[in-house]
Amino acid sequence: MSMNRQRITVSLPDYLYEDLVRQMPQGRVSRFVARAVEKELMELEGEPIGEFIALREKLPKKTKREIIGAIRKGRI
Repeated sequence: MSMNRQRITVSLPDYLYEDLVRQMPQGRVSRFVARAVEKELMELEGEPIGEFIALREKLPKKTKREIIGAIRKGRI
């Protein structure tokens, strides 16, 4: 799957840049930075999996058989 990309310029302190290029194989810096930004944004927005689990725990408990029966009746 191809993902659209946007080229940006980011300023980093020298020590961070030097650590980054020393730790990352050539050609992997952009991927590392993208993942770090994504992780930080997810933390700002809230953790979606945790929120889903918390919501799921509030829902009525149904057995697999009850869920399948509801699906067959067109209720889900």
